[in-house]
Amino acid sequence: MDLESPEDILALPLLRVLSSDEWCRLELAGEAQAFASNITENEYERDAEGILTRLDEVSGYEKASLVFDLLGHAHAGEWQQLHQRIGLTTGEAAVTVPEEVAPAMLSPENRESFVTFDDPDELSTFFENHSMADWMLFLHPEQKKVSEKEFKGPARLRGVSGSGKTSVLVHRARFLAKKYHQHVLLVTLTESMRKLLDHLADDLCGVERSLIVTMTMSSLARHVVQQLHPQSSGFYTLISQQQSDSVISVVAQHVRSHADFARTPLTTMEDRVLSEFLRDEISYVRGRLLPADLDHYLDSRLFQRRGRGFALNETARSVVLDAIRLYEQKLWEAGLLDHEGIVAEAVRLIDSGNSQIDRPRCILCDEVQDLSQLEVALLGRLPTPTGEHMAEAENGLFLAGDGAQTIYKRGFTLRRLGIDVSSRSFTLRKNYRNTHEILTAAFSLVSEYEFADVDEDNVIKPTEPEFAKQHGVRPVIVRCSSLAEEAMVIAEKVRADLAYGQTPGQICIVGPNTKIRDEVQRALTRIGIAYTDLRQDADYESDRVKVSTIESAKGHEFSAVFIAGLVEGVLPNGDVTEAEIPREAARLYVAMTRARDTLTLSYSPSGPYSASRFLLAIQSHCDEARVRDGQMYRVHAS
Repeated sequence: MDLESPEDILALPLLRVLSSDEWCRLELAGEAQAFASNITENEYERDAEGILTRLDEVSGYEKASLVFDLLGHAHAGEWQQLHQRIGLTTGEAAVTVPEEVAPAMLSPENRESFVTFDDPDELSTFFENHSMADWMLFLHPEQKKVSEKEFKGPARLRGVSGSGKTSVLVHRARFLAKKYHQHVLLVTLTESMRKLLDHLADDLCGVERSLIVTMTMSSLARHVVQQLHPQSSGFYTLISQQQSDSVISVVAQHVRSHADFARTPLTTMEDRVLSEFLRDEISYVRGRLLPADLDHYLDSRLFQRRGRGFALNETARSVVLDAIRLYEQKLWEAGLLDHEGIVAEAVRLIDSGNSQIDRPRCILCDEVQDLSQLEVALLGRLPTPTGEHMAEAENGLFLAGDGAQTIYKRGFTLRRLGIDVSSRSFTLRKNYRNTHEILTAAFSLVSEYEFADVDEDNVIKPTEPEFAKQHGVRPVIVRCSSLAEEAMVIAEKVRADLAYGQTPGQICIVGPNTKIRDEVQRALTRIGIAYTDLRQDADYESDRVKVSTIESAKGHEFSAVFIAGLVEGVLPNGDVTEAEIPREAARLYVAMTRARDTLTLSYSPSGPYSASRFLLAIQSHCDEARVRDGQMYRVHAS
């Protein structure tokens, strides 16, 4: 009995919360709906059995049972369950079995916390009183809670572009260094990003700064090998691009002469395509399996290959496995190691139990979505000062990334590595960096694709960001007649921005390949604008404009960004399969979201190189212009 609600509430129909659409979906006859919709709480309490009997008479037993369930939920105030019960009936919901429920309950995406908050008042005028360094280190109180949270095991931080993941990482490194008074390691992907982390740690920290070490994943692997191998680093030479091309050529010839080659789908590939396929497959497999475990590649249950355009049959896997072993043999004979080989050697040496190694107390990793299985394994297996594996220590391993910003053909599965982040997973949804207009265009590019959101067991569409309040001009797409014209248009626009007082270090020109970047650099030189490679100078206050690859620009942000050469064959790259298009879209998304205030994208279609399909995807969110006789004209929307 309901003894607390007022009498006027008890006199209202119990099912008054149902919408007209829900009543339609119940498909009750007219008399049955009229009766059910007028049953009050008082009537239900006085004569529930009589109501069920009457419902049976006017609608039949099945519908009567359904309505009686709804009345029970409404009487108990279980409004969510009431609506779910209707969904179950109409097929929009389903009852799951325990075997399905348990994995779902344990999966990271269902056990993570979403961190969101309103814009602080001071953000609208932030740059009137603060420097770029202040901005890069800004933390909202909700972000600060994450940076100082205590974890009993490994933790994961997902975050949309511009949500402050890097800032959280640097603040957390400082927090942990002050807590433990032991070394804390910040690991990232590129040298330009490592320099940025160094710069931010310098600006943020006091005496604990000496305890915070920054390294790239590549330098960490080499450091482990140097410390643990009996010959230090003297037993190998890092392979050059020319040496790699030569070995791949030998391997491709071996594959074509293989006795089983004709029984594989590899026969459809041209020589160049086959070489690139083998290069990618060898890198991918060796980034997941130690040399002693390569046989696992033959078993599709033990080795699930994601992100490839077509499946390899058992025979093809056997042929490719021979190619992988030949590749490793050729490197061994020449005393060479590539990045995957160094990482595998580092993992092997760690697993051997050798204790003569530097032992950080905690590891924080940025851009983790672009690491390989063995790279994450290396992070998790490194020992702490007390000998625990980093992935098992209190506050030991902290992984930050965003699946929508994946740009490398790698990937990992935390579950298979024994790294459990359940209930220690957080997502930052608020974008602070980009104007509403820039982020609208950028997110429209990736919103329809699915990505392994930090972990390959969690392949979903990207988390929709919460937009910051700041507005600005729409991105501009500029059509030119040639790459040289693109470069000059960008150079002239940079000169104009500098004349209006823009800091040179706050301007970045992104070129997807070497040819584009070289053309841009020539144009900047011709009109006397000083520039630098972002990998060499990550200082936002410097007096040189930055020129960068997409990969090196990850993690950075600039007031003005220019992206050149956006045609088919460049972005997306002409060698990728349709299955790899989402990753190519993510690369452009990364470049676009480096822009805080203005974004200019340019292309020069010619012959087979039409405008990139990605420009078509964002066209409705951008303004357009074209260049004639060196002058830029706006294209008016129809």
